[in-house]
Amino acid sequence: MVLSLLPVTGIAQSEKSQPNTEGGNKIVKLYPNPATTTINFEIQQHNNDRLYDLIVYNFLGKKIDQLKGIGPRTTVSLDNYYNGLYIFQLRDQRGNLIESGKFNVVK
Repeated sequence: MVLSLLPVTGIAQSEKSQPNTEGGNKIVKLYPNPATTTINFEIQQHNNDRLYDLIVYNFLGKKIDQLKGIGPRTTVSLDNYYNGLYIFQLRDQRGNLIESGKFNVVK
């Protein structure tokens, strides 16, 4: 039996966020991943006067959570999250996509 893995395509990114491809500079550091009870998001290149929105989607694309006006460090409680893969988007206050990524919840 031969098993073949196909690459999974990510969320389309706006032209302004192109540098954040594999091997590029990541703005968001998240840990632990996989997570069980909480997950921490740190914005690496944060301006003190700039606020961001963090939007979380389940793997089917349904919006699960949205945190508005977050600062350089944010902890998200996973009490209302189920096991599975989630996708996050970091957007600026004008709605421009800054970075997207994924994390796994294991309970």
